Amino acid sequence: MTRSSVPETPDMDTMRRELAALRAERDDAVQARATLEADLARATEQATTARTRANRAVIRAEARAMAARMGAVEPADVVRLVDLSAVTLSEDGAPQGLDTIMEAARESRAYLFTTPGPASGAATGTTASGPAPRAGDPAPFDARTAGARDVRAAASAAGLRWPVAT
Repeated sequence: MTRSSVPETPDMDTMRRELAALRAERDDAVQARATLEADLARATEQATTARTRANRAVIRAEARAMAARMGAVEPADVVRLVDLSAVTLSEDGAPQGLDTIMEAARESRAYLFTTPGPASGAATGTTASGPAPRAGDPAPFDARTAGARDVRAAASAAGLRWPVAT
């Protein structure tokens, strides 16, 4: 073998410098990966916290709406007094277990609820109202022009005794 056929190898100092540079690169990459993993964990935690807050807000809103439909005097007070921790949201976003909790609240705190009145015509889709006044209805009572007999008749129609004994 001749010296020209053997490839020239770098000296040991050059190889040590290259090794040190590669180790520094590796250490930087490991540090960057650790930083990215910490950022990912923090972002995941923030997303979970935000999702939990949003779910709780949806559950509170649904509870307030249900309390109003059930006839609550002040739906926000009912929501504050009820423990909503057992309520969960299904895949479609509907609260599960809310109806049983609200029924229990209605039974245990009945003073917060009233019986719902009849729905208005706008809510039911009808525009029916009371009967129209009849054409032959008498004019309103005018005490300035009425005689004693008219005053006595109007008082008895109103359920009053006339003349009042003093």
